[in-house]
Amino acid sequence: MRTYLYRMILFAMLLVAIPVITIGMISYQISSQDIEKKVKESNDQILLQNQMRIEQVLKNVEMGAVQYLNSPLVNDNLYNALTHDDFQTITSLAKGLYNLQSLSGVSDTQLVNLEKDWMISNLGFTGMEGNTEPERLQAYARNPLNLFWQADEQGIRMVVKLPMIAPSTTPKALLIIEMSKKELEKGLSQTKQLGDIYVLNREHMPFLSNTGATGIPDSLLTALKTVSGASGYYEGKATAVNYRASSYNWIYASVVSIDQVTMESKKIAFFTVNVCLAVFVIIAGAAFYGSRRLYSPIRRLFRIMEQFGGEAAETRRKDEFAFIEDRFHALFRTRKQFQQQLQGQKGQMKEFFLLKLFMGQVTESEFAFKCDTYGFAEKGKAMGVIALQIDSLQDTRYLESDKELLLFAIHNIVSELLPAHRLLGSLLLDQSQVSLLTGDTDDHRELQNCFHQAAEEIKSKVHELLQLEVSMGISRVFTRYTDAMNAHAEALEALKRRIRLGSDMIIHYEDIESVPANSMHLTVSWSQSADYLVNALKTGDATSTFEQFDQFVASIMEKDIRFNDFQLVMVELITRIHGLVQKQGGTLESLIGTNSMLHSFMKLNTVQEITTWFKSDLLPPALAFFKGRADSQYINLTHQMIEMIHEGYEQDLTLEACANQLKYHPVYVSRVFKKETGVTFIEYLTTYRVNMAKKWLKETDMKISEIAERLNYANSTGFIRTFRKLTGMTPGQYREI
Repeated sequence: MRTYLYRMILFAMLLVAIPVITIGMISYQISSQDIEKKVKESNDQILLQNQMRIEQVLKNVEMGAVQYLNSPLVNDNLYNALTHDDFQTITSLAKGLYNLQSLSGVSDTQLVNLEKDWMISNLGFTGMEGNTEPERLQAYARNPLNLFWQADEQGIRMVVKLPMIAPSTTPKALLIIEMSKKELEKGLSQTKQLGDIYVLNREHMPFLSNTGATGIPDSLLTALKTVSGASGYYEGKATAVNYRASSYNWIYASVVSIDQVTMESKKIAFFTVNVCLAVFVIIAGAAFYGSRRLYSPIRRLFRIMEQFGGEAAETRRKDEFAFIEDRFHALFRTRKQFQQQLQGQKGQMKEFFLLKLFMGQVTESEFAFKCDTYGFAEKGKAMGVIALQIDSLQDTRYLESDKELLLFAIHNIVSELLPAHRLLGSLLLDQSQVSLLTGDTDDHRELQNCFHQAAEEIKSKVHELLQLEVSMGISRVFTRYTDAMNAHAEALEALKRRIRLGSDMIIHYEDIESVPANSMHLTVSWSQSADYLVNALKTGDATSTFEQFDQFVASIMEKDIRFNDFQLVMVELITRIHGLVQKQGGTLESLIGTNSMLHSFMKLNTVQEITTWFKSDLLPPALAFFKGRADSQYINLTHQMIEMIHEGYEQDLTLEACANQLKYHPVYVSRVFKKETGVTFIEYLTTYRVNMAKKWLKETDMKISEIAERLNYANSTGFIRTFRKLTGMTPGQYREI
């Protein structure tokens, strides 16, 4: 019988088929994925380039418009009632508009004075009575933004409402800049084999596309309405789409046919199948021939055993080599898996041991037992610790959520950049990348220079690859591994001195000046700045609040304080704001939307990160909360003050006295009164006193000096001067009328 031969042949065939099929499938998958990945990356890169190109044109137009509107010529004449007689002024204004048309992509400009009914455009100086699109101008005026872009089937235009100081639905003038679709579409460069590019407006309707684009299907438009995120990729039934969201609320989309993407993959699949079949036939023939040759001694041995008789047929049909083969395969697989697991966990175990070392949880005896296992230097070798932190992600292309990934990337950069004999170990610990280094010398000064050079190399490489600013703290040199905890603390303490030295620094612990623990006390100026900030916050005035916050931070930074002290001051401010919100019936956690506010705050490592967190996460929701409360208080507060004036106008009535009686700060009371009445407290009080004087002059025989004394004027001269200023005549002249 030839059972073993058939098994050998079958096994040889399977042994040939499995790797050939596997290699073929893997090669096809890898090649097709690489092609699709390259097409996707190419589309994404081209899409980004086109977005940057288009938006650079828009930015240039915005800058040109702002420069033109801020010019003295426009500021002096824009709001005047110009006529055809003002030829020189109109010519100068038109010349400025003509210069704007020289910018790339600009096709037309219009300067419209809605208040004085005149307009300057390519048609010259005209009145508003000839304007055929008043509804369009009214729609521009109702837009809540002072500068905005509009893209629709009629074209692409930028509208600037004037004045630009504050948002208004009744602007005095408009600057309208029309863009040329043809010029902008010339900037959309794309190859046909990589698909078409479309730019969609806020309503997700395409208004720009590259030359030769066939139009975007409705199904893709529907899908693009539901996308989220800054960029992404998805596939439809027959097309693949790369998209990028713009700050203009536009979407840049690249649409490519899946058939075009997979065309090369199909060719590769056909070629791979043919090659695999050819290889399979050749190797299968060789396997069949080799199996017969190898079976020859087994066959002879089997015949000899058959002549001697033997065991039952069922036993003879059993493959005696199968069990041994399986055992060997199992042994080899187990051994390989064990080696891989051991090798894979060695790095993690070393990082865990290094973490315990920095936390001070490793004794001398434990370290002596495990130092050789993890490849640490010999005992007594001089070492140092370098701690690296990202200064800030503001004004970078990264988000705060990317910080952990960036630290992981920096960790890999450090591991690859520093040689293994100098880098004893590194890990990520509490928003920092910490490295334990040694050198080729025992001289402490030379070793510090060596550490500084390594830090410079790391900082330069991080800036080159990630475009990030990082700061690094370097500890003092030490020789005992159990001192690593203190060295780690020294490196972090050096990093905290960025509050005075600035960001993107390399700071040695030996170089920093010690600051006494009791050197920082809140001064009167800080307390006053905090009061002003809190009062501005109560009113819900965002502009005033942010100005007072900047002054508050500046007053703190003028003092020579440590970062820990700065944190304490800002925590006190958070506590004070939290108390104000609670008094108004709210909670700061619910406004911010997190229950770990202080935990998030304590993770911030620089002054810039703290101020950014206040301006973006804390102050805006608090301002919205207090503004809602303040609007309901304004009317009641103003009514009380008016009653106090009507009742106490004969007394020495001051704003401070009213504010004290109402339990509010004078600045807050003054702002509320001015907002509701349109005049200041003094102006209203003076006007009311003059009105009462008019009444007494007409209805009584009181002397002017008596009226002045009753109205709390120091002398008659001051009263007469005030009366004449408001009425245009003296009290005596008024009585004679």
